Amino acid sequence: MQTRPSKVTRDKIMKAATRVFAEKGYHGASIRNIVAKANVNQAAISYHFAGKEGLYRAVLKAAMQALSNADNSTARVPGTEAGREAALRAFIRRQLQPMLGRDELSHYLRIFNWETVRPTPEFRKFVAEEAGPYLASAVTLIREFLPSSAPEKQAVLGALWLLGQCSIFVRNREQLGQAPLGFRVDRPFVDGLAETIARWATAGLLGSG
Repeated sequence: MQTRPSKVTRDKIMKAATRVFAEKGYHGASIRNIVAKANVNQAAISYHFAGKEGLYRAVLKAAMQALSNADNSTARVPGTEAGREAALRAFIRRQLQPMLGRDELSHYLRIFNWETVRPTPEFRKFVAEEAGPYLASAVTLIREFLPSSAPEKQAVLGALWLLGQCSIFVRNREQLGQAPLGFRVDRPFVDGLAETIARWATAGLLGSG
């Protein structure tokens, strides 16, 4: 069992690492960056996480847990049209939240977006071992729009497509606000974007049967 000072140090490192990985990605982040932001010495990272790879895996695990909990908290009435569409919109809004926010969930989603740009062996290994529940929640949501006879592969591809559509806008957030586009990327814009993606997804999924 960790002593309180030890737990406080670990928590400081995790919080700092989450921010640095979100800002710079795994490749751009350095232990020096994280140590400076956490105001700890490098030995503390070695002690708690055995280095950068172990720390990144710990952050990914925390991210997956937080995002899975957020998905499970979305209220919906299974089997009803209104319930499944409300759940879809809530899921999409959460994926687009990094366009606006700097909260912990936004940091986690930014880390996953970095992985779509430049995947790391650490992330691929993590996904293979521990990301099943999060992807499964997206697949379960997509399946509510498909005929009962639709193969599992179709639901998985639909979930990956939906995540990819959201990721494109998050990655290009800065460009959306610049010429020639010049969008004002604020809450109304993101809410409207979420509604648009939800309409596209609903039309595509319902038409796929």
